Amino acid sequence: MSLPPPSDPDQPIRADRRGHPVVPRSVGQRSAQIVRAATKLFQEAGFRNVSIEQIGAAVGLTGPAVYRHFPGKHDILSQALTTQVELVAQLMADAKSRGRSPGDQLSLLLDGLGDLTAHRDVSTLWRREQRHLQHAELDVMKEYFDELSEHVASLIVATRPDLSPAAAEVLSAALLSVFSNTSGMRGSLPPARLKQVQRAVADSLITCELPRAPGPDTGDQTPPARRRPAARRERILDAATRLFSERGFPDVRIDEIAKTADVSIATLYQEVSGKSDLLLAVLWRGVQGILYVSGHALDRVVAGDALDALIRVFVEYSLGEHGRIMPVFTRDLMYLPDAEQTRLLNAQADYRAEWIDAIRSRNGLLTAADANALVQALFGFTCEVIESPRLRSRPRGRGRPRGDRPGDPEPGRVALSAARVRTWISWPA
Repeated sequence: MSLPPPSDPDQPIRADRRGHPVVPRSVGQRSAQIVRAATKLFQEAGFRNVSIEQIGAAVGLTGPAVYRHFPGKHDILSQALTTQVELVAQLMADAKSRGRSPGDQLSLLLDGLGDLTAHRDVSTLWRREQRHLQHAELDVMKEYFDELSEHVASLIVATRPDLSPAAAEVLSAALLSVFSNTSGMRGSLPPARLKQVQRAVADSLITCELPRAPGPDTGDQTPPARRRPAARRERILDAATRLFSERGFPDVRIDEIAKTADVSIATLYQEVSGKSDLLLAVLWRGVQGILYVSGHALDRVVAGDALDALIRVFVEYSLGEHGRIMPVFTRDLMYLPDAEQTRLLNAQADYRAEWIDAIRSRNGLLTAADANALVQALFGFTCEVIESPRLRSRPRGRGRPRGDRPGDPEPGRVALSAARVRTWISWPA
């Protein structure tokens, strides 16, 4: 029997002549088993780091046997993401049919998302591997997620008529981010406790008061020119950060980084040994930078004001150029050697420890795991703001505060995520 060759991981998922994604050859029990195993492997090691042979071994098959069910690895990824989308679609439909009011429907949907995400990670794959989808597939899935976000926003507005559509959009994104960032929030929390924390955060978001949009500014609204680093190494790091943030580490070439930094490839290699060395330097820059500025701020306040100081620094950092490193850390850390990953994660844990201590000093009933989940929820939403053009944009027709650049996140919107910590810490354990 002649089997199709393995899919090239650098090629997009195949489509038919009409542009529709290729459907798996079989959608039976064995195919579902393959999808579940592949999902776990993709989440743990990354799509590019997993082979067909590894997927087959996870379900007791040889690599060639997997091709009897799927044309290639990309098709497995497509089916894995489709399966996750269908799970959430079922929850939304169930909440619509069972809920007697918008408030009931929203509550049922949140309960369903909590049950789904507390026991399995259904979001990491989408956040990290969506760039491997074909444009037609990506458009379909983004259309679904837009529909989900708009539906949640409509339920929020129905329960809070005082909100504007723009405010409801922000709250909807914040609400859904609580469940799409469960992998970070989980920590050592058992599923039952994780669901309690998720729901407490979600309920506080639904009822929170948003900062008012800034009024018109009659001053000079010309955005300042972006500063170009003077030092050669700094230009290289800046270029790498920008490209990794925009496209992801695997899809950026060394020559592109050199061109963006306005240096030759030979000159670039005088500063770094390769692309992985650049990724390592970028991530250390991000972790050490936030640790330093946070430590400096904490040294200048009394213990009771530590949380306020962390919030101020975090919002400013997220709005600045270094905020671009946050999604790179979340998405591309896996491409570094295990030892380097461990060192970076330990340094990141040192930063979270400051937040955990500050939160628990306000509410001693919260455990360290509870506080860690709250911090991760904050970080998760902020990353979504940084990566979302819609959330980063300001409402049209409004004035822009002096010094705020077009394309930057609206300060009030990012401040929303930080301000939520104040509400979450009042939730009793």
